[in-house]
Amino acid sequence: MSGRSWIGKNLGKIIAFVVLLAISLLFLLPLIYGVFGSVRTYNDLSGNASSIFPTSFSAFTWDGYRELFSRTKYVSTNANEYFPIWNWLFNSLIVALGGTLLYLIIAAFAAYAFVFLDFKYSNKIFYFLIGTMVIPGIVSTAPQLINMNMLGFYKSLVGLIAPSLGGVYGVYLIRQFFIGIPKDLIENASMDGASNLSIFFKVVLPLGKSALFVQGLFGFMGAWNDVQWAQLIIGGAPRTTWTLAYGLKVISDNAESAESMTLAFASAVIAMIPIFIVYLVAQSKIIEGVANTGIKR
Repeated sequence: MSGRSWIGKNLGKIIAFVVLLAISLLFLLPLIYGVFGSVRTYNDLSGNASSIFPTSFSAFTWDGYRELFSRTKYVSTNANEYFPIWNWLFNSLIVALGGTLLYLIIAAFAAYAFVFLDFKYSNKIFYFLIGTMVIPGIVSTAPQLINMNMLGFYKSLVGLIAPSLGGVYGVYLIRQFFIGIPKDLIENASMDGASNLSIFFKVVLPLGKSALFVQGLFGFMGAWNDVQWAQLIIGGAPRTTWTLAYGLKVISDNAESAESMTLAFASAVIAMIPIFIVYLVAQSKIIEGVANTGIKR
């Protein structure tokens, strides 16, 4: 087959590839700019802001990361304020990992009940919960803030985790996967004398781990990147109580000079690393879960 005929036969695929590549580069451009901006000197960044890469080898530096992790001066008029970056990372891990694990347990139990337990009005209750998803999140912000204050969770990490435990989307996603589990397996286990708790842990969870991985990634990303709710709950708390996402926001809001912009880029790159690692580790399970969720066997 000649080169011209091969191109003619695969022209559609070539065009699609070029278009998708262009779109991918468009979305990746801010990420690339931020990564390279975090390793540029203050003078190079301020004098060549339109350039994506350092303009020379001498313009390459790790000062942004060194200053971020060495408790140097905070972006503020107060020279006695510092970056408690390790506290921010630790707090974000507690909120993201702890909140995600707790929510997965709650959502998985709820999904099991809706699929495998026969109780009155189960479908109506489920559809009612699905209906609450159309309510804008901003509507419940004030009531949730009042509840956290009344429960004593204001200005604490618990206040960041508690509201997310009542989310409906994870229940829906996991339920759709559980529907595809053959009912014969559940009936056989029940006939052998297994309790619902035993069936849940020994039969359903091992088969539904792909859906849990998908929801776990969504939950982790949402908790790790949350800024709005963090600002309301811990914005007035000591800086050691902040999460990395909120600390990054404060740095970015005060990034008026090239020096502070470099710090903002460096903190943004640090914030992206855990998400990238989680995605790489769970990539195969995520693809499997997305492909299988909602498919009835």
